[in-house]
Amino acid sequence: MSRINLRLGHASSEVIEFFWNGRPVQGRQGESLATALLANGIKVLAWTRKSHRPLGYSGNYVSGVLARVDGVPNVRLDLFPVAAGVRVEMQNCWPNPAFDVLRLSRLIPSSWIQGGFEHTNLVPSGTALFQRWEAILAFLAGSAKPATSTGEVAVPPARRLSADHLVIGGGPAGCAAANEAAAQGLDVVLVTRGHGLARYAHAAGQARPALDERVTLVTGVEVFGAYREGELLLGAPHDPRQGALALEAETIVLATGRRPCPPVIPGMWLPGVIEARTALIMASEQAVAPGERVVVVGNGDQEALASRLRQLGVNVVAARPVGDLRRVAGRSRVNAAYFAERIACDALVHSGPWLAEASLTFQSRAEGLLQLREQHPCRWQVVGSASEHDQPLPVATSSSHHALLCPCFDVSSHEVQALIEQGITDLEVIKRLTSCGMGPCQGQPCWDSLRALVSARSGIALELLARPTLRPPRRALSVAQAAGLADVVEPLQ
Repeated sequence: MSRINLRLGHASSEVIEFFWNGRPVQGRQGESLATALLANGIKVLAWTRKSHRPLGYSGNYVSGVLARVDGVPNVRLDLFPVAAGVRVEMQNCWPNPAFDVLRLSRLIPSSWIQGGFEHTNLVPSGTALFQRWEAILAFLAGSAKPATSTGEVAVPPARRLSADHLVIGGGPAGCAAANEAAAQGLDVVLVTRGHGLARYAHAAGQARPALDERVTLVTGVEVFGAYREGELLLGAPHDPRQGALALEAETIVLATGRRPCPPVIPGMWLPGVIEARTALIMASEQAVAPGERVVVVGNGDQEALASRLRQLGVNVVAARPVGDLRRVAGRSRVNAAYFAERIACDALVHSGPWLAEASLTFQSRAEGLLQLREQHPCRWQVVGSASEHDQPLPVATSSSHHALLCPCFDVSSHEVQALIEQGITDLEVIKRLTSCGMGPCQGQPCWDSLRALVSARSGIALELLARPTLRPPRRALSVAQAAGLADVVEPLQ
């Protein structure tokens, strides 16, 4: 464990002790578990499934922040607040984090564990040997140890909300749309995943927008799915003790903004690479810096981002265009960023390329039997940056270093390149052959990286490559929350 302390001058003075892999560490009031661990210099929180590469708190890959918390597996440490005495454990290691034998899987040639190796013909389905093989794979992936028994799990009751106008997204554009509808005398509900309005804009130094008092505000809820051609939307609070929501409205407005997607560059999966929104909110709200020496890359906004981080007390050593980035170096964490020159750093914050959140719009207009395809124009209103065109993802031209497209499943650019050379360019087929995007991130940003790579290496225009099916649920939904929806959602006959 590193002894560095990344807490900034405006950090809370209230110290809270909890445990990481049995060792006491100190957090501060207002921090998430992931942020508190980073503040203590703990960057590696999990390992990839196949090659046991290190993963950390990035804001892009959900697997990097999944751990056991008080005996419950697969808890998102970035959403769980620090609490006294909480016991957090790395879950995909054996026999223990200090002596992890599974790290030996890094020595296995990558060609042996490319997509499909887990469904070998040597182990026929339905046999006793197959069941044993599945158990071994679950063990290697770190998902074999069930939750510690705590008795019966309570099912939180769901709620149903109906309104004339439903706005999804609590940023400046969402607030403006909600205020405009309320001024017309409409019944308006605004749902945001943040615990307050305009978290990212406020962290970036902008004033929080005012919200009309007639608007019903629902915070801390992720709208995870659109059903029945977009007429029914479902949302889940980040707190699993709270029930899910069923949402209906005459008019639906998407103000979900855009997200920075990592370029297809070697090393972008390493612990220490953090997307801009996560880094800004971490530094502004939780008073923790992304690193001791931070490099910022962006798509034209890198200087503004670097300036804001410096205002918050972060040591930014360089700001460069994202298109100039060649690779990120490091074995278990970032130690340098390569442009025309090498810049030593322990963190890289990327702002852009920026892509729209595609899940909900896809779900509202897609049809199909075996594979959903976008068939209809979106009937919803899309406002703010969510309505802007996606920015192109830079793709590394050199193949001398691996670029991981899907860190959760260790899907590399070399593996996809081999399929392209066989004439396989359908993204849905590649997804099924490699498992790219089939982890807890649910294809975001992995499918965008896959799409950009296939376009760059095959010569097929990006717009001709349809994304793989973006099915609900998107992001976190507990089984108990799903069960609670039975009382408020009528099944189709």
